[in-house]
Amino acid sequence: MDSSIARIELTLDAIARRPHGTIAGPIWIAGDTRGVAFPEVGWSDFPVALLGGWLPAFRHLATRGQTAECQFMDGPYHFAVTTGIRGDWRVACFERREGPTASNAVAEWITTPHAFIESAVAAGRRILGHCDTRGWWDADTDRLRAALTVLDLDAAS
Repeated sequence: MDSSIARIELTLDAIARRPHGTIAGPIWIAGDTRGVAFPEVGWSDFPVALLGGWLPAFRHLATRGQTAECQFMDGPYHFAVTTGIRGDWRVACFERREGPTASNAVAEWITTPHAFIESAVAAGRRILGHCDTRGWWDADTDRLRAALTVLDLDAAS
């Protein structure tokens, strides 16, 4: 288990809008150790749709203590975020959709809630800004915008 600060990473250099309107590009989870990532560094998926679903799950975990179960859309990859005894978060990553247990996690980090949420918020703002400058608006960008707004309102209260 890597006890580094886990974070959501994305790069904007390969973001593209597909002909049917979905926005695809690199998004993954990384720790402090260079090259250690899940599913892998530069993993291509649907970052707008993913972050629009993950951010509310992280918010529920932070406010209600419920496990955040997060799927990647491409491949059988998912991760679960749970609260540890000291209030830290455990990010456990899996390659199969069924039967995740502590023994079959392929990657795992212990991180702080603040660092993990902030990385997801920063990624969400970056990808949404990228989409806004190109006029790429759809239900996924609306969902991500709403998720970011709720998090911002919670931070202000």
